[in-house]
Amino acid sequence: MATKGLGSKKGAAQGQWEQSDFPIVCETCLGENPYLRMTKEPFGKECKVCNRPFTVFRWRPGPKARFKKTEICMTCAQLKNVCQTCLLDLQFNLPVQVRDEAVEEPDMIPQSDVHREYFADQAQKKLAAGEVTWGKAEPSHMLSKLARHTPYYKRNLPHICSFFVKGTCNRGAQCPYRHEMPPPESEMSKQNIKDRYYGVNDPVAKKMLERAKDKKISAPEDQTITTIYLGGINGLVSEQDIRGVFYSYGELQSINVVPASKCAFVEYTTRESAEAAINGVGATVQINGQNLRVSWGRSSGNRQPRDVTAGAYNHGFGAPSAGFFNMPVAPPPSAMGAAQPQQFYPSMNPGAMGSKPEELSKGGKSSTSSRHQ
Repeated sequence: MATKGLGSKKGAAQGQWEQSDFPIVCETCLGENPYLRMTKEPFGKECKVCNRPFTVFRWRPGPKARFKKTEICMTCAQLKNVCQTCLLDLQFNLPVQVRDEAVEEPDMIPQSDVHREYFADQAQKKLAAGEVTWGKAEPSHMLSKLARHTPYYKRNLPHICSFFVKGTCNRGAQCPYRHEMPPPESEMSKQNIKDRYYGVNDPVAKKMLERAKDKKISAPEDQTITTIYLGGINGLVSEQDIRGVFYSYGELQSINVVPASKCAFVEYTTRESAEAAINGVGATVQINGQNLRVSWGRSSGNRQPRDVTAGAYNHGFGAPSAGFFNMPVAPPPSAMGAAQPQQFYPSMNPGAMGSKPEELSKGGKSSTSSRHQ
């Protein structure tokens, strides 16, 4: 799918209204189904930003998704480089407010009704003539950490059934809406599409910006700790990739990647180098396009020692602990000449030959021996 839409054409009597053959949408809104059917309605609705009529597209991203449609015109989407449906940035998949604060670029789009339509008409002409370019922005450190690289299809789920919340829905499994209780009311439910477009008072963006703030990681009191823990590692991150990020903070002692635990340990020769690395990368670091969690490692004194007598199959030695495989603990072997342990079962007596102990104690012969005579 092309990232740029087609140029607008003159096809309406009232000014230059926009016509297009395909919308500008993100991969999440487009859905996971490669065979998609869309309906097209020229001048179907007014743009929710500039109030100009535009071509409305409507489709269903997946079998269990709700129907989606374009909300703003293509000109407004190009000016902000956002999706026409969800209004998220096409490059980083983030809200406009998060992107603008990270890039530190002032917003030049007017918000008043007087100048907004004139600005949209002029921008549409410049976009058609190629005088204004739109597309990718230079990623900053914060954008690299917050960027979403994979589509989030759960955003396309149907809305919650209001009749189910009231307890009066009788459709059952045939109801196209979700049968679950809504979360408690918060500012996340008070979103405005214009605030989302202009990047002001967006509750989703505020929540993401609060998480993006690099909270200072408290250093442990043990000065012998010089190890940094990296969590969330997959097979795409190698030891050389980690070395290329952390070598500039000081001399490295070792780098240990544990693929089974999806983590790695970076050890420095001095504590000052480890503190400089923690303060330099923050709580997260991006390596090969993957965000990794950063924290201090534990000292060797805080680690629990391994009990070699924890199980019967631990390197072939040691007695099993209580409750091992839900079986009783076997008594220790007796010393030479010591009293034999109490016999619980007839099979434990080699002279019983499977007979009951009380028969032997009476001096009688067992049924087995009588048959052999």
